[in-house]
Amino acid sequence: MTDTPGRIALRILLRVVLAAAVGAALLLLWVSVFTEGTLDRALEGTSMGEFLLIVVVGLPLALVSSVLLAGPVLWLLRVRPVWPIVLLGPLLFGLAQWFGVHDKLSWLGDRWTVLAVLAALAYAVAALITSPAALKR
Repeated sequence: MTDTPGRIALRILLRVVLAAAVGAALLLLWVSVFTEGTLDRALEGTSMGEFLLIVVVGLPLALVSSVLLAGPVLWLLRVRPVWPIVLLGPLLFGLAQWFGVHDKLSWLGDRWTVLAVLAALAYAVAALITSPAALKR
């Protein structure tokens, strides 16, 4: 079976949609941990040195665990290659936050909704620009 342009476009669209869903799901998972109070209980009564240690160790740990969670999920969903998405998605999300894109999207809803949409967009863009079919052309 040959790859027609329509078939290639459908594969790229599926890759983008699945990556966006995984990106949003990861952010919503972290939001549930944050709002549930797990993080508050861990930080309660900590000194400034302990807090800095948690930030220095906790943020990279969260990023690594996100990569380790997103990779297998995307792989199970038959998205190939996975590694560009799981590496570039969080980077694009961080850059979008750095440049204040979430403030410009505040009309979408509350803070967590905007961040979930932003994570979905970051992972979707990462999937689109690293799509093997798109890179071949």
